[in-house]
Amino acid sequence: MFQGKSRKVMIVLLGLYTTLTLFFLFLGFDRASTNQDQGLRYNFMLEAIPLHFPMGKDFQIWFFDLGNFLAFVPFGVLIPLLYRCSFIRFISFFILGITIVESLQMISRLGAFDINDIIINSLGAAVGYGSQRLVTRHRNTWKGLIRIVLTAVVLSTGTIVAVGGINHYLNNVDGESVALNELAIKVGAVQWDESLSAFTVGDTKVEPQINLYSKENTKNNEFSYLLNGKYDKISGYVAILGYPDDTAGNQNNEISFIADGAEIYSISLGGEPQPDPFKFSLKGVTELTIKVLDNGPHPNTNLVMWDVNLIELNTGQRILHMISSPFR
Repeated sequence: MFQGKSRKVMIVLLGLYTTLTLFFLFLGFDRASTNQDQGLRYNFMLEAIPLHFPMGKDFQIWFFDLGNFLAFVPFGVLIPLLYRCSFIRFISFFILGITIVESLQMISRLGAFDINDIIINSLGAAVGYGSQRLVTRHRNTWKGLIRIVLTAVVLSTGTIVAVGGINHYLNNVDGESVALNELAIKVGAVQWDESLSAFTVGDTKVEPQINLYSKENTKNNEFSYLLNGKYDKISGYVAILGYPDDTAGNQNNEISFIADGAEIYSISLGGEPQPDPFKFSLKGVTELTIKVLDNGPHPNTNLVMWDVNLIELNTGQRILHMISSPFR
């Protein structure tokens, strides 16, 4: 622990740094002028530690997330050097303090309460604490402080790489694949063409590989599946068959995907006949309803879907889903 004049200097530096940090949290980035007219903003959903590799990310968002981590490393370094405390005691008080700050940001409408920010801020503080604990010699000297800073740089880099790798896995590695026709229908009825008959859409020959929505289904149909939040996304193809070229533009055909009572994706079919691919997220969806509408004037049209496939959450995503479920 620092003593004497060095301790006073460190306390002043910690006070100045804390003031600067609070300034950026409440007033920096023009928060006062941009957020005052908004309502209370909050997020209790644990998504992932917001620390990613820069590739494929918006630079401003990536830099902001990185700053949310690095800005709190000094607190983990300086506070234990000034006040003797165990890790549990330190991190408990830090989490309490940063939770109060996040709450004040929300109440003042100068920011938002975000559980993910609390986690990344606390991770930064924990890395700082670990850095000063790893240096056992000359801890109360400026030379020792330099060693602690260098250790913090190494630990921070390792943490960024490790967490970035975890997030890459969460965001880019798919779980198991499940064909839609393998799920049990909860409401309604649907037929699937077991022969996977080939057909032509415009000039494109289609040979379904996974499943095929049968033309024997009623022209207007609605059916639901219980997903229980197990799936990450859905993909497939859809087309309209059977109308002559001169009526193509007059069709009124649509397929809608409704998640827990709210439409999240729809495709309108008309014009030049061609396969329309679709792909969208199913994260957090408990029940998925598919509504087929064929209100066109031609009686011989048929909407077809094929190769409709669901991707399950991977192991990491399932763990996050279980943790976040009570807050949904």
